Amino acid sequence: MTFEDKFTEKQKDMITLSLEYAERLSSDVEKIYLYASHENSLYSFNIFYSINGEVMTMRQLATLNGVKANNDLIFDVLKIGTEDLKEVEKICKKYSRSMPTQIKLIYDNVNNKVHADYSYDLFYSNSDTLTSFDIFNQWYEEVKAEIENR
Repeated sequence: MTFEDKFTEKQKDMITLSLEYAERLSSDVEKIYLYASHENSLYSFNIFYSINGEVMTMRQLATLNGVKANNDLIFDVLKIGTEDLKEVEKICKKYSRSMPTQIKLIYDNVNNKVHADYSYDLFYSNSDTLTSFDIFNQWYEEVKAEIENR
């Protein structure tokens, strides 16, 4: 397998993980927004979803049908996603490729298409006030405003 094959396969694993979580809770997932970040030995993974024209976090999705959010399940998904991100780093090292500091994947569940944005810039590790969650939340708010204000 080539670098591209292994890199793509690991991203598919992250999308599958995100989709499996969502499908346990709702069958109406339109899009999955997956955020993965690696800066200066810090790893971060998080997800949000678009469902019926609404944008929601993992916790909001869990409570959509009146079910109490299962923290253990949420943490397990985030942990597995973070492990997948560490595998991406190993793949990059093995093939002497630069590891993106930020990966944003948008999976269109309706049309079965993926859009990926990669960045190699620092977003929070060079800041005294920003965290990876701040960057994730900023993206969440941008997408939410865009979708819900149509």
